[in-house]
Amino acid sequence: MKIQIIYFSIFLSFIYTGCTSGNDKNGKSEDVKAQPKFPNEEQLEEKLAAIENNKNLLVVNSLNYNNNAGSTAGAVAYLNAEKNTVKMDEMFSDITTGNYGTYTFYIENGKKFASKEVYFDNELKVPIFVERISFYDKNQKVIYTKERTAEYEEDLPKMQFQIAKLKECSLDRTMRILNQEKDFETTFQGFASDGSTKFLLVGENTPDGFASSLAVQRLDKVIEKLSDNEKAMIGKKLEIQYDVMVDAQGLTFQILQSVTILN
Repeated sequence: MKIQIIYFSIFLSFIYTGCTSGNDKNGKSEDVKAQPKFPNEEQLEEKLAAIENNKNLLVVNSLNYNNNAGSTAGAVAYLNAEKNTVKMDEMFSDITTGNYGTYTFYIENGKKFASKEVYFDNELKVPIFVERISFYDKNQKVIYTKERTAEYEEDLPKMQFQIAKLKECSLDRTMRILNQEKDFETTFQGFASDGSTKFLLVGENTPDGFASSLAVQRLDKVIEKLSDNEKAMIGKKLEIQYDVMVDAQGLTFQILQSVTILN
């Protein structure tokens, strides 16, 4: 998968497959016969480990989103030296279900070949932490799934994986986050302030949609136009360029570099 980066704006093309995730109920499950080991499982696990241990990957952060209810969403793409995507993470918390966690996708030659879900499933009678790994064929159809569960997340590595029902995990929502599309689009939603810093608010143009805030570093002509006509400009599509910074305490800040009004 090739990603073109323009100041952390990401434009991706991908062949989507249906999937389920802890906060997306449109997946498919199928019974699968128990087998002692999946063919080439060790080689596939080594391939995943090589990606995870590669310290030279370029990290591309999406905007961090939240909604009024308190749910959050964000994603990260990892690119190799040829600027091809080899891994993507989606981080989420769903205030409605109480579920939260991370979905990781492993990419080769532009196609998903494995996914890993690590999340807290609060919708069960007895809530548990789940780690689920699925492998996909050349058409990105799930062909093998294994999972393990534990009462506490730190106990997951101690548990043995068990063969599970086939479970697809979709990249669709992750791609929307990275591409700032649909429910994660960047329309103007006003300004906010903490008393010392002015923040530009962008997100889906609905009352309960996901939004993101970016610290304004300078008052250029576009920021002045948005400020002077704040109410009238609500809902205008924006193209933003930004940086993501982390302070000494580990807190993440989104710094606005530039903004363009598209409509």
